[in-house]
Amino acid sequence: MDQLETKLLVSIIVIVSAYIIQTITKKYLTAITERKGFSIHRKMYISNFFAIIYSVMVLIGMIFIWDVSLKGFSVFITSFFTLTAVAFVAQWSMLSNITGSLILFFAYPFKIGDRIRIQDGGENSVEGEITNITLFNIRIMTEDGVDIAYPNNLALQKPIKKLNPNHINTITSEETDDQQPSSNE
Repeated sequence: MDQLETKLLVSIIVIVSAYIIQTITKKYLTAITERKGFSIHRKMYISNFFAIIYSVMVLIGMIFIWDVSLKGFSVFITSFFTLTAVAFVAQWSMLSNITGSLILFFAYPFKIGDRIRIQDGGENSVEGEITNITLFNIRIMTEDGVDIAYPNNLALQKPIKKLNPNHINTITSEETDDQQPSSNE
């Protein structure tokens, strides 16, 4: 086998391997999604994230397999990674939200439709029904009809209490009768 045929064979192996790994990842994500009752949109976000990672890995593999000239390419790569590092530092909040989304997908026991309370100390606490979980935030609809976007990275830092589905944060009439002074006093 000559060198060109070897490079073609190795390239095909890399591409097929990446495809197989991505297929296994999608099946695993589908199993988690079904087991935990997550929305299909949530699975799609995570699946796309892994697809990008696998594509970058295949691209790097192809660069090494095909012996791309590293003289001019190294200047490009250095510049690219420098700009990327600066962008990552500038966008650390976005990256932490994406990381938070991955953690929420794999580790947290709540899903769309659940009622939760994010306890953030006093009046900053948020209570309502989860309407969506994206790469950057958890969308919560309060009882007042206010749609709140709570960042994923902050949700990981605060205690989250899963409430009963019919939990309503109001005072019952019995409690108000007990607290009112009687007219006999």
